Amino acid sequence: MGNAAPLENRITAVFPTLSRAHQKLARFILANSLFVAFASAAELGEKVGVSNATVVRFCQAIGYDGYPELQAAVRAKLPTYVHKVQQIEDKRTRANTTDIAQRVFELDAQNLSKTIDLLNSARFWSAIRALAKASDILVVAGGLSAGPALYLTHSLTVMGLRARAALNGGIPLALELVSLKKTSAVIGISVWRYVADTVAAMERAQSIGATRVAISDSIVTPIAQRADYAFQIATDGAAHSLSLTSMLALMNAFIAALSFTRPKETARALRQVDAAYRRGKLVLE
Repeated sequence: MGNAAPLENRITAVFPTLSRAHQKLARFILANSLFVAFASAAELGEKVGVSNATVVRFCQAIGYDGYPELQAAVRAKLPTYVHKVQQIEDKRTRANTTDIAQRVFELDAQNLSKTIDLLNSARFWSAIRALAKASDILVVAGGLSAGPALYLTHSLTVMGLRARAALNGGIPLALELVSLKKTSAVIGISVWRYVADTVAAMERAQSIGATRVAISDSIVTPIAQRADYAFQIATDGAAHSLSLTSMLALMNAFIAALSFTRPKETARALRQVDAAYRRGKLVLE
């Protein structure tokens, strides 16, 4: 691997061979570039729960001389909006929130741009074809990802696909996993921090040979590693929470592509849904 190889490429190339501690570090670094760019090796180790020496060995395992070289690579990739986020966090400017809406929109525009750059067209269409021919689709998510998962499930259902959602794990998810078949498809959605039940669902789907699609904030997350088709989204947020704008945009791309892949079925399903709404007087005219 060349010295100029991007950080993410270095990690991806060796990820399956890394120790559990090194894999944990890799996921954290890819999901928290802003923290890593300014944290010491000791601070990074403390955050992840590993030793300073483990951080250094990880850097060497992916081809860097040490932590300073890795940190330089992270800093080089920081987008131009970083100073805006720092301004929001700076106590001296915290009182000035008149332009916060503009800052959030700019940040989400950056997220959308990065996400489309990361989107592999061939993988996208392969996933669409697999979902279109699946006998049923189970969308699994928890925590922050639960809301978008519900939106995706609703959109697939009104298009005539047999989709259902299993949110926040527990008994409902266990029951759904029992009914999975080889012809089923599972869409796992998870961003930092990663929900264990979503990972377990992907493992179950993998064990029976069902199609697996992952939407996450890194290609080395636990669900991405267990997916046939993994999609990475940018989630940088201006406040305490992650932004899900790119996640929803990717879901909209899935919905649009599926509708054009099966136009007759989609049109028929939409007419039936509209008729049902009218019969039940569920919407205002």
